[in-house]
Amino acid sequence: MSQGLRARKKEQTHGAIVAAALDLFEAKGYDATTIEDIAEASNVSSRTFFRYFDSKLDVVFPGKSDDEPLMAECLDARPSEEGPVEAAHHVIREMLAEMLAGDDDTTMRQLRVVMANPSLRALAVEHSQQHRGELVPAFAKRMHASPEDVGPHVLAAAVAEAIWVIVERWVAAGATPRSLGAMVDETFTLLQKGFG
Repeated sequence: MSQGLRARKKEQTHGAIVAAALDLFEAKGYDATTIEDIAEASNVSSRTFFRYFDSKLDVVFPGKSDDEPLMAECLDARPSEEGPVEAAHHVIREMLAEMLAGDDDTTMRQLRVVMANPSLRALAVEHSQQHRGELVPAFAKRMHASPEDVGPHVLAAAVAEAIWVIVERWVAAGATPRSLGAMVDETFTLLQKGFG
């Protein structure tokens, strides 16, 4: 079997497992769905499932790929004349648009499953809080402040929380790609008034 064919086969199996898992999570609930249920629904063995995922948690929280830029790197790449909120606005709009640019609705379905499950939602919030510290140096640079100053920390916390407000409202409104940009713009217009 050629490398290209093998890679396509792996991609198809991965996609089949994710689709079957999301169907089950939406129908039965995340907690009530077992690995065995997912394996059976996707016509693979449990052993094959574990070749692709460490746990069912990985189905709804796919890791970042190695070539995916961090938000702080994207902020650093924005034009220097942009203020911190304006730069964050552009970066988040672009990152969310890229996240939803695929041909299927997998990302939206993953978000719906996470938002419908209190423990998954808490995990996602905790993950977001852990990474907000990465934004502080990028914001400090744009605010002409020290990373030790309170301003960059407050802004990083506000932006991290704003992202959650956007996602929550978007999922509650049906998670249609068309409505997302307007929600990002509205949220960052309010932040701009506070931080300038």
